[in-house]
Amino acid sequence: MTRLFILLYAGVLTVLFLAWYIHGAVLKQRAAADRARVFEEAHGGGARLVAGELDAAPRDDRDQVLQTLRGRFAYPLEVILLADLPKSVHQQISDAGDVAYFHPEGEREVVVAALSNGTEAVRLGPFPDYQLQSIEESIGGWMRLAATRLESISPEERQVALDKIQQQFKFPIDVARQPDVPAQTRRQFKSGKDVVFFMQGDDRWFAATPLPGGSEVFRCGPFPSFEQIEQKAATTMVALVLLLAAIAIALLLRPIARQLRHVENAAKSIAAGDLSARVDERRVRSAKPLAQAFNQMASRTESLVRTQREMLQAVSHELRTPLSRMRFAIDLIETAKDEKERHQRLESLDAATEELDELVGELLSYVRMETAEPQLNCEHIALQEALDVLIPKHSALYPSIHFYVNGNAVDEPNTILADRTGFYRAIGNLLSNAGRFAKSQVLINAESHNGLITVDVDDDGSGIPKSERARIFEPFVRLDDSSNGHGAGLGLALVKRIVAQHGGSIDVSTSLLGGCRMRTTWPGEVRTDSILNEHTARNVG
Repeated sequence: MTRLFILLYAGVLTVLFLAWYIHGAVLKQRAAADRARVFEEAHGGGARLVAGELDAAPRDDRDQVLQTLRGRFAYPLEVILLADLPKSVHQQISDAGDVAYFHPEGEREVVVAALSNGTEAVRLGPFPDYQLQSIEESIGGWMRLAATRLESISPEERQVALDKIQQQFKFPIDVARQPDVPAQTRRQFKSGKDVVFFMQGDDRWFAATPLPGGSEVFRCGPFPSFEQIEQKAATTMVALVLLLAAIAIALLLRPIARQLRHVENAAKSIAAGDLSARVDERRVRSAKPLAQAFNQMASRTESLVRTQREMLQAVSHELRTPLSRMRFAIDLIETAKDEKERHQRLESLDAATEELDELVGELLSYVRMETAEPQLNCEHIALQEALDVLIPKHSALYPSIHFYVNGNAVDEPNTILADRTGFYRAIGNLLSNAGRFAKSQVLINAESHNGLITVDVDDDGSGIPKSERARIFEPFVRLDDSSNGHGAGLGLALVKRIVAQHGGSIDVSTSLLGGCRMRTTWPGEVRTDSILNEHTARNVG
């Protein structure tokens, strides 16, 4: 999960960084393009007016006209050769007709307008920043020039002149009455300003200069305005982030999806009946917890299905023997000659019933342990106390076998931390198994080491061959396959399951008595009070 988080987090940071970088580049490019548009529209007409004045002047008077025009502009005005302009500017002039805007290296923006001789151009600029006063200064030159043209003609010819001037500009121009401009603008005229830049109407910008007589003004506008670059850039930014995020997430999720496909294939294999299918955890590092949980589930499922199959086999095979005995006993009861023989047949039937009950109990216990999570109620159990209960019971079941405890194995008594029912059942099964195969004696020994208690159950029987020792802990395995064998071969399987639930272990070896030794290991603690100090070797049977 941590690896997946770091992977996705790094991807998100990468997306945000790329989006920020691209957003800055796009914003800068769009702002530059919009600035060029505004400068071309705002100053292109003025450049055309100046070019027209110079074209109309005689060649010998051009310098004087140029000097006069310079006095009307607040920024440089000069005539340059077209050949001195960059090729890109020539292309702009060719595309736009006669005007181009460009940004000379190391200077602010300028506007050029080609003269009619085809070899020269008028250059206006560099322009000041777009502050209010600077705007008035930058547009004042050509507004004064246009107003001068309107002063020298009659009112009847004025409209024709306005139409000609309008052709030079990309925004409206007209002659308006002074009451049509804001009162603040009129007050500025009275204070001596001849060009005023003002806002009117729906937040649009205009400029005006008074005409002689004081009743009219030459008005330009609304001027081209800068686009809402930030708003459009924000929209672009959002779209860009979403696009990059989609690409990044797709790239990040692709290996994860490939890893999850391994889990999917394993699930399909299990669904098809291959219960041994597992997910290779090395190939699904990003989804390793999922793979581990899946493998645990698959192992549990395989165990449950195997248990069910074994149960079916046990029901069909193991139950057949006691049922046959019961049926045979019933038949014998009907043919009994006297009451004594009849009583013997009933005892045989009762024994077969007990065997069947024991068998069913073992089956149910094994199924319960295999199919359900362990519910352990652990407590401290004194080993000697448990043996005092279990040994007399098994001594009665196997009266010819001598059960005893080796008290010299430990100097201090042992207490085992375990579920009482499970512990009694496990040790009881071991004692029963030893009593069944022993010749004459069964020895119980206990030792403590590093907080663990080992309990050994030794018998003097024929022992278990090494080749068979691994099999005896499997369910439904009996080394004596005779029809007289008791149980379903679940005793040691139950012991192994109980010990494993407690975090212990069980193994088989050769006993000092010559038979089999079953050693179980349990969690425990060493206590100071004495329990196993009554006899060095205590005879319980």
